[in-house]
Amino acid sequence: MFEILKPDKKSVGRRLRQVKDELNLSFTDFGNRLGLKKSTINAYVRGDNLAPLEVLEKVSKIYGKPVGWFYYGELEEYIELYLRKLGYGKFLDEYPETPLKIKDELFRIKTDPIQSVTTNGGVSIGTFENPDWENDFGYPSEGYLDDIFFEMLYDTLKNSIRQEAQNFLSQQRGLDDTKVKELSDYFANQIYTSYDFIGNLENLTKDKIKQEVKKGYERLLKDSPQVGVEVSYDSNYLLGFLINTLADSQTTRQLLSDISQATVGMPFSQFYEGHELVDIIQSIRPRLIELYHNTTFDDWTDWAEK
Repeated sequence: MFEILKPDKKSVGRRLRQVKDELNLSFTDFGNRLGLKKSTINAYVRGDNLAPLEVLEKVSKIYGKPVGWFYYGELEEYIELYLRKLGYGKFLDEYPETPLKIKDELFRIKTDPIQSVTTNGGVSIGTFENPDWENDFGYPSEGYLDDIFFEMLYDTLKNSIRQEAQNFLSQQRGLDDTKVKELSDYFANQIYTSYDFIGNLENLTKDKIKQEVKKGYERLLKDSPQVGVEVSYDSNYLLGFLINTLADSQTTRQLLSDISQATVGMPFSQFYEGHELVDIIQSIRPRLIELYHNTTFDDWTDWAEK
């Protein structure tokens, strides 16, 4: 079970001492209950040696705590120790509620797991959460914990970037609410993705987010036309190409003309005619932007596979 996180004999010893003290036992009495010599149980309590599993199983029956508790404490303590071992100490320092949120999610899955099949875009997708995550030690496996944590990390960091971007952009001149929202979503996706790509999410602190938002905005100002701040999405993939194309009425008309020529053998007007269709096609751009920010390069590549 314990692949990355290993039991610490000093921590186990402290919990054994807690049991001894709360039950008001002498070392001799404690040892007798466990079938151990006084010197042996004393060494376990001091943390000189790690108490073996069979000893902890006996103490567990006496004290009423699962065996895992003697290794790592309460579930949220285990979660925090494990995530710090993974290198996410900075993240936990800034978002200290994370272990408890993961604990709540684990028990939500245990009592009310999602078991559903949904159909979107002609594809059926099943969601089947496994409620049986609790093993003999009272903890989820490390792989199971990874799945929940990294999904929470994704949501937490993106929301933090988005909030910081909104705070920063609301103080800039010439940006209406629609543009602030678009830019905030853009920065949330762009900053998160860039750190995720190089495997450096553990260093995406709140101070770093502030720096990245400011740098990103200054870069957009430099690269944009004299009037306004424009975002250019990745046109190497269909989704980004469509978003960039639909930002302008004339390029939208050209796209419609190309589609019309390829499908029915007729061009589409490059003048005023057909403006209703142009408006409707452009109206899906916000939905495309939302999809862009909720997907990744891997998704876009998968869409292009034969």
